[in-house]
Amino acid sequence: MKKDVTFNIDSDVYEKYCLALTLSRDERNDAIETYMRTYIAKSFERVSQEYNPKTSKPISSGDFFGKAEQRIPIWALKPDQYNHKIIRAYFTAVDMAGEATITMMEQLCSDKNNPELYVPTFKNNYSQMKIDSSKSHGKVFEDNGDKVWIWSEVENTLMKYKSNFYNEED
Repeated sequence: MKKDVTFNIDSDVYEKYCLALTLSRDERNDAIETYMRTYIAKSFERVSQEYNPKTSKPISSGDFFGKAEQRIPIWALKPDQYNHKIIRAYFTAVDMAGEATITMMEQLCSDKNNPELYVPTFKNNYSQMKIDSSKSHGKVFEDNGDKVWIWSEVENTLMKYKSNFYNEED
């Protein structure tokens, strides 16, 4: 379902936005929706890191350690699952460019014509794969805002199942 949205922005920002659309040849609504999804994902990630419920026992970072460690073998067998596709996109990006970036992975996962990698909610799912908490998918990745790498705590397990996610011949 689509929803009409109206908002006011600075005229200079709007002019530059229109110029950027012309240069990128992106559709206006698609670009705005992409920016909104990015904003949502970043906001959820920031809030989830700030969230600290009142409990009788303090939560240590190790309480949820290794959630992905247990899930990677399951994800390896489910190629239609978004986590599987995002891990596959990571290995595809590394194979193509020698390293993975968030931008590359998002581009790979945004191609509707490639169902093996298509994840319509990439940012949300990717951000869930960067935190190890009770409500996350399980931490698999770390990044510096651009470059992405496998979290060292799950690297051995992920590499053990790499061929289920990605084969160099693909």
